[in-house]
Amino acid sequence: MRAAEQSQPLTADEAEVLLAPIAGTDIIALAVSGGADSLALLDVVDRWRRGPNRPMAVVLTVDHRLRPGSDREAAGVAATAEARGMPARHLSVCDLPPDSDEAAARDARYRLLVGAARKEGASHLLLAHHRDDQAETFLIRLQRGSGIFGLAAMRPLVETDGLTLFRPFLGIPRSRLAATTAVAGLVPVDDPMNRDPRFVRARIRKDMPRLAAAGLGPAELASVAACFASAADAIEAAADSFIADRVTVDDLGTVRMPLAPFAAGSEAVRQRLLVRALLAVGGEAYPPRSGRLEALDRAIEGFSAGRFKRTLAGAVIEIRGDAILVYRETGRDGLPEIVVAGGFKGAWDGRFRIEVDSGAPADLVLGALGEDGRLAIGARRPSIPAAALAVQPAFRRHGALLLAPTLGFAAETAKGLAARVDQTVSASLARPRRFPIYDEL
Repeated sequence: MRAAEQSQPLTADEAEVLLAPIAGTDIIALAVSGGADSLALLDVVDRWRRGPNRPMAVVLTVDHRLRPGSDREAAGVAATAEARGMPARHLSVCDLPPDSDEAAARDARYRLLVGAARKEGASHLLLAHHRDDQAETFLIRLQRGSGIFGLAAMRPLVETDGLTLFRPFLGIPRSRLAATTAVAGLVPVDDPMNRDPRFVRARIRKDMPRLAAAGLGPAELASVAACFASAADAIEAAADSFIADRVTVDDLGTVRMPLAPFAAGSEAVRQRLLVRALLAVGGEAYPPRSGRLEALDRAIEGFSAGRFKRTLAGAVIEIRGDAILVYRETGRDGLPEIVVAGGFKGAWDGRFRIEVDSGAPADLVLGALGEDGRLAIGARRPSIPAAALAVQPAFRRHGALLLAPTLGFAAETAKGLAARVDQTVSASLARPRRFPIYDEL
């Protein structure tokens, strides 16, 4: 793109192409901070939505309360949106300490935005990340030693628990968004945090002109990220195929992978399989660091005989016979305990979907069976480690064990108490996990 074109505002025809993925939706939400990029998003979507059969657009703006005047800025965004006939929601972060770091502020904004978008019934949450952001994200991941999936940087469309994050501007330079905002007569907020050297993104942004002069500008870096994205997609497809054909998950939520075919696969696919199994079983929010993952992969690949048992990311990885087993680790702090009552429906430990009969008492405690509980009920399965049985869900009342549904145990005192328990590990394993808040919001 020539220099003159990089300063041109986005046209109506371009908006049609950029926003085509949401043309058939009912409700969308826009994350608008008040900066030039997000105001350009507001303006472009506002003009586009006036066409026929377009979705309702709700503007979400977050006051992070990290500097004086942030409440006025958020209120200004809401007023701008409402003046254009777009409903706006002014969200506030209530529990973020003043000295919070970049990651804490990002996570708090993410939780508020996603929660509000879901509350509004939106199918998509639109974010104003652009080509320069993509280049910066690539460099941040490169600096941290990320692997292929990290270096793929941001994706235009990412599903996260029923909501799709949509970045229509990832191929657009920052300068064009600034021009769009200026032509619309909107005055952006100047956030000094964007220049604060305490934050890695601000430091990288400061270095971008020097990199561009050396031929490593945003266009080039974003292009490299796109190449990594293509490679990541190919690895993901291979992992999908392996999981569909060779991986099983039993009713206890234990993942079983055949050792020989796993070890014969490529390093990249093996590590992706491990990541997906660990995330499905262990409950961690993010994949393990690449160094620890690589060490685990090498150990499995080089295994020949003897005992093999490792822990990583909240899971135990054990080789038994000709199979790799992945099951939940109890951990130092134990597994969660929650009080449930009759009619309860929900999840436990990210591995099981729980439904308790409406006639159940109000003071049931749902937690892990534990080794003592396993021994007490004599639970055994020939091909399953005892530790995998001890992490099964169990219901207790006043400390007495009543039910361990996945193991078929019901105490005499549990008559009339019914609970349905289904593992969700297989569904999590089959669904590739994306990480929408990784340096992005």
